[in-house]
Amino acid sequence: MTLRVFGIGSPSGDDQAGWLVVDALRAADLESRGIVVEKLDRPGAALVGLLEHTAHAILIDAMQGSGAPGTIHRFDRNSWPTYRQGLSSHGFGVFAALSLGQALGSLPARLDLYGIEIASAGPGEAPGPAVQAAARRLAARLGEELSDAAR
Repeated sequence: MTLRVFGIGSPSGDDQAGWLVVDALRAADLESRGIVVEKLDRPGAALVGLLEHTAHAILIDAMQGSGAPGTIHRFDRNSWPTYRQGLSSHGFGVFAALSLGQALGSLPARLDLYGIEIASAGPGEAPGPAVQAAARRLAARLGEELSDAAR
């Protein structure tokens, strides 16, 4: 089974949320178990191609919804198509890419999507403490789940 974890973001403030999760997962050495762990810089429609030949994908992105910064949301294959606010601060965001992939019939059999609520995504800013803490919590949770699945 090909498992890919993609942290989506940019170098702007809290928008690094997905990248922070990837950094923590890499430190846990998940890649030695054959799990692909990558940072993506605003992939747009190219995300569809990156999901090809993948049985299970986990995507993590910053989001601007109605929750407090650092709130973690999980969307499964059934819930993300109905969510229409705030995920991704990018022009052609994750939901648009997933909708395209769904229309093309090219999404993985299992797709888990996580959003971390952010405050500020200004160029040159560091991620805020709430987003940094949320990224560590999510990475720990995913690390445990993926380690259990690999056994």
